Amino acid sequence: MDFKKEGNYYVVSIKRNEEIISSLKEFFAQEKIANAFFQGIGAVKEVELAHYSVADKKYSSFVLKEPLEMVSLLGNVFVDGEKGELIVHAHASFGRPNGELLGGHLVRGIISAACEIIVLPLFSQFKKYFDEETGLKLVRIE
Repeated sequence: MDFKKEGNYYVVSIKRNEEIISSLKEFFAQEKIANAFFQGIGAVKEVELAHYSVADKKYSSFVLKEPLEMVSLLGNVFVDGEKGELIVHAHASFGRPNGELLGGHLVRGIISAACEIIVLPLFSQFKKYFDEETGLKLVRIE
């Protein structure tokens, strides 16, 4: 992974065979970024996507091992208010050669060619806390 700061944003390039979420966690920790928004595009050779059931309060996931275009990657990072760890939350859409799209919560993705991400740090101190009603860690706005 390579990155460079330009003004108030970063350009992050995740390299071939690297994993998206772990690379982003490493980047955010290294740059001491606790709140941010990011978006990107790229291509993967393997991806794990998930869907959250509010009724069951759990994720179900599936793995795709095929070449896919990452047509959209959107996400944010906030600090876990209870554990102090960074939570990278990403959703992504992937396209097959026939134009079919698949998407969901991005658990992990292995880059096949390139992944280019724009990161906009937020100069805020928002944190996520467990929400009993949904079973999720949500941003607390006070």
